[in-house]
Amino acid sequence: MLKVAFGPSIWIVLIPILAIGALAVLLPLLARTGPRPRDEVWRGIFYFNPNDPALLVPKRFGIGYTLNFGNPWCWAVVALIFLMLALPLMLIGINARHLL
Repeated sequence: MLKVAFGPSIWIVLIPILAIGALAVLLPLLARTGPRPRDEVWRGIFYFNPNDPALLVPKRFGIGYTLNFGNPWCWAVVALIFLMLALPLMLIGINARHLL
């Protein structure tokens, strides 16, 4: 009988894929549709409007969406992105230390 064991390495690949898939499903619910926001609410390349409840807004230039840094949930998304980048590095460091 063949047993297949999934170690932590499979989750390093699966979690970002699942997160991107969930974001793709939720994007129509989180993004504001309509015209591009006016220029007064942009701070350089960042959109900051605490009066706008939308988490994602159309980019100032180009195609796609950007985060509304005036929305408190934006910072949770930024923290999640950094966690997704830092977690694999931390796991590699922990595993490397055990191998020594």
